[in-house]
Order: sequence, then C-alpha cells, then structure tokens
Amino acid sequence: MASGSEKKTAATTLQTVERALAFLELVAVSSSELTVRDVAGRLGVNLTTCYHLYNTLVAHGYVERNPDLTLRVGRKAAVLYDGYRRGFSGQRRMQDFVAELAAETTETAWLSTLTGDSVVLTAYAEGPQPVRATGLYVGLTGLEHVRSSGKAVLAHLDEDRRERILQKSLSGIAPAQHTEIREALERDFAVTRERGWALDDEDYNAGIVGVAAPFFSPDGAVLGAVGVWSPTARAHLSLDVLAESLVAAAREAGALFGRD
Repeated sequence: MASGSEKKTAATTLQTVERALAFLELVAVSSSELTVRDVAGRLGVNLTTCYHLYNTLVAHGYVERNPDLTLRVGRKAAVLYDGYRRGFSGQRRMQDFVAELAAETTETAWLSTLTGDSVVLTAYAEGPQPVRATGLYVGLTGLEHVRSSGKAVLAHLDEDRRERILQKSLSGIAPAQHTEIREALERDFAVTRERGWALDDEDYNAGIVGVAAPFFSPDGAVLGAVGVWSPTARAHLSLDVLAESLVAAAREAGALFGRD
C-alpha cells in the first residue's frame, strides 16, 4: 500500500491526453486497419469524443486518414521517434557526417534512414552558399516514391517491403494514377541501381533538385541514403560532380553506420 507521502506526490494526469495517446497507440499497433468508429469501440469512448480526439491528432499531423476512411499513423510521429534517437551517440556522428558533406558539396546535405516502412530524415546541415535549398526537418518522411532518398532506398528493397512502403506512399493519390506511377518507378529503380544514385528533379519541391545515394550494411542490406538538396539551376550545372561525391559519401556512411 502506498504511504501517505507517496499519495501526496502521486502525479496527476489528464484524461484527454491519455485518451489521445491511447488513440494514437491503437492506430500504430493494430494489425488491421481501423476507422474512427472502430477506435471508439476499442477504447470505450463516445463517438463524438473520439472524433474530437481524431481531429486534434490530424490537425497536428500524428494521424492521417486513407481514402477508404481507415486510419494510419501520420508523418509527424516520426518527429517523436527522432527525438528518441537523438539520445544515442549515432545521432551525433550522423550530424557531424552531414555537416562535412555540406561543406564538401556546398549544398544542403542530409542523411535518411530506413525505419520500419518509412524512409526518415535523420540528420541534415545547410550548405554555405547564400542561396540554398531549405524546408528540410528531422523526421521528414512520406512520399518515398517522389523523394530521392525514398527512391534510392526503394530500388534496393525486397519486393514485399517495397510494396508496403509504396502502398503507404501512394495512399493519398487517386488509384487510377497508380499504374502509371509504378511503371515509371520501375524504370527509375533500374536506372538508380545501375548508376548508384537517385534523382528528384523538382518532383517533391518546386525549384529544388534532390540527389541521393543509398548506403548498406556489411551484408548488403540497404539502410538509408545520403543526399543533397540544391536549387535547380545550380544542381543541373554540377549534377555529375554532386552524384560522384554522394556515391563516395554513401560508401563512407555504410562503413560508419552500417554496424550500429
């Protein structure tokens, strides 16, 4: 039994926050896709209250809804994961690594890691040039079929895992467009494997070119990608040089982080 002093110092919790966290955790761990009504039933809360929780989580990016009204964990959840990862020494080494890459290429450099069924931006450093690409943040994920980091990783995954990532990445796009996108990606993946790097030519962000090279574990499993963002005009002038630097950097990243 708790003592009187323990009772006095017991933490007070907010039921609304507890319910919101329970909502998010349920969506994350469920083996089947859930609707808001399903979540309300599983948590034993009023449907109206559950919609309030849903609206709050959606507004902050922690939950997203598929076209068929089922739910998935939102992109902002990666920020929480990144905060957890920052406590490890590997995060500091990754930050130092991208800072050196940014200094070498004079462009905004980054490193993304394959985490579950997402390619998550883990570290980045802005380049020294006055005009530079901006808009990156630690925890950036989603749209792997568009981002150069995503394409660099997808090109080297087994079919099952690639399919899981693509289904999530394409979930916000009309199904009628999927076949055309997938066919283009297959061609893109073949080119990426052959030359060793992937390209996003303003597909993700207007005015910005992304170039990425995958890095691997000692047994050959793809772990992530290193890359740069560069304003389009400058990237097109130095694309070959950037790609060569990134392929070399990816080999170094594999040696540094492939055994973590």
